[in-house]
Amino acid sequence: MLYKDLNEKTREELKDYFQERDYMVIAVPKLELMRVYALRASKSVETARRIHALDEERTKILGEALLSVLLLTSSIKHATKQKVLLKLSLQDGVVVAEADGMGRVRGFIEGQVKRPWEGTLTVIKELRLGTPYTSIVPVVSDSMKENLAYYFEQSEQVKTTVDLSVLLDAEGKVLVASGYLLQVMGDAFSNIDISLEKLLMRGSRPEDIARLILKDKEPRLVGLKEVEYYCPCNEEIARSSLSLLEESQLEEILSEGPAEVVCKFCGRIYRFTKDML
Repeated sequence: MLYKDLNEKTREELKDYFQERDYMVIAVPKLELMRVYALRASKSVETARRIHALDEERTKILGEALLSVLLLTSSIKHATKQKVLLKLSLQDGVVVAEADGMGRVRGFIEGQVKRPWEGTLTVIKELRLGTPYTSIVPVVSDSMKENLAYYFEQSEQVKTTVDLSVLLDAEGKVLVASGYLLQVMGDAFSNIDISLEKLLMRGSRPEDIARLILKDKEPRLVGLKEVEYYCPCNEEIARSSLSLLEESQLEEILSEGPAEVVCKFCGRIYRFTKDML
């Protein structure tokens, strides 16, 4: 396990190594039972914005969902292909985000997703034996971070503080997307009085946020994870999705030309003629 003091030297090493790439740091204090996950996913959220041609509001909503699901991977084994899926089901739309233990994330948004929000937040975790574990909680707020905090309160039953922020430039492009998750075990206590948005405007990186949260608790760096927007869809997966159709439905589609499958996560288009199927 990576284990080193989260001091100024480590901060410079992380800055030199990751530069402008997306990543997550995991930090703990020397003595108290708490853990901080802090991440930057600016390039990943900008990729999602471009792929889905999102306006400012929808960029922020999907961006916060991507940040949320990356933080949720804290509960699965690090550096594995185990996945966590987050689904925000609302009265007029849906937001879906998926990430794995490797730091790969993807997502999409459908419908209007207009506020006020009413609906459910579903989290599906792929456990070590491949068995999915599903938790569903009601939507309690128009804020993604407040719904995520409620999920942790109800389903994880661990004292949790979470914050998310997606900042855009004048053209609607992503300047920075970042978030953190603090989990406190037992009788440990931490009073957080920071403005994530102000920190990001000052150029703070994930390790800076973790250090500030842990303050004088002698923070240690115990984990790192590079993050990227990644979709593993391929022709074989697209072809197999057509098998879900009734034979008569597929024949009707093929009578009018090639069958077309569009990946909701990345927008790739796969076309299949009758001979190919």
